Amino acid sequence: MQKKLYYKGLYGDNSIEFVEGLIHVHPFGVIGKRYAGKVNLHAHNNIFQIFIIESGTTELQYDEHVYEITAPAFMTIPKNVAHGFHHKDEVSGWIISLSDAVLEHLLQREADIMMEIDAIHISTFDPQEERLVAVYKTMKRCIEEYRNNLAGKQLMLGSLVSQLIVQLHRLPLETTQLSPSSDNTSKVYFRRFMQLIKSTHSFKKTVEAYADELHISQGHLRRICQTIAGETPKDVITHYFIRSIPRASTTVNLRFASKPILLFRR
Repeated sequence: MQKKLYYKGLYGDNSIEFVEGLIHVHPFGVIGKRYAGKVNLHAHNNIFQIFIIESGTTELQYDEHVYEITAPAFMTIPKNVAHGFHHKDEVSGWIISLSDAVLEHLLQREADIMMEIDAIHISTFDPQEERLVAVYKTMKRCIEEYRNNLAGKQLMLGSLVSQLIVQLHRLPLETTQLSPSSDNTSKVYFRRFMQLIKSTHSFKKTVEAYADELHISQGHLRRICQTIAGETPKDVITHYFIRSIPRASTTVNLRFASKPILLFRR
């Protein structure tokens, strides 16, 4: 097996300067020009990257997969995932590189969102999809804030990056291709499983039905749940609906909070 090539910075560079320790922005396509449009497979063990393609067509390569992506589009690449590009023509856009260590600190209480940045996302911008438009606007605001030296830059960048990651997490599955890397397949399937549970709103749906929607076997789903949550799929479903009950009961209790409570003794 070919040894994975790591860079601590962008392709061909072993250093990167994060603004406020969080973010680095670089034009997309510039690095490819140095290598005749070919960026070989490589990985970063400290960076989560977002590639915005504003013009042109490129091939994204990761593991043994190849996707042709035409602008306008974006993709996210987690740390430790080998990826490369073969530009088909003149491409332009932006690379937003985020410090993985700082992201983990920002999102330490958001396990679901942390799983989000362990998956490759590929999405074409659709002006009719409001959430995709919102994501694109936040990406552009991150770039603009990065390039300017305005008062409160650190606070603004931290806020925008947090907002961007949450917006990516909230994108409907149908607007993006979730392509798990070989190291993160279980996490991505588990997140899909949780999304299906939340969207079903019914305790009656069987584990077999969930597995069918995920296009995996029940045994595979069981192993995934044991690996990620230490529970069976049925337990995961049960605990989700149990956790949902207090929110409903709190709403009910508030309606009666102003009424007197009478205690009777025999």
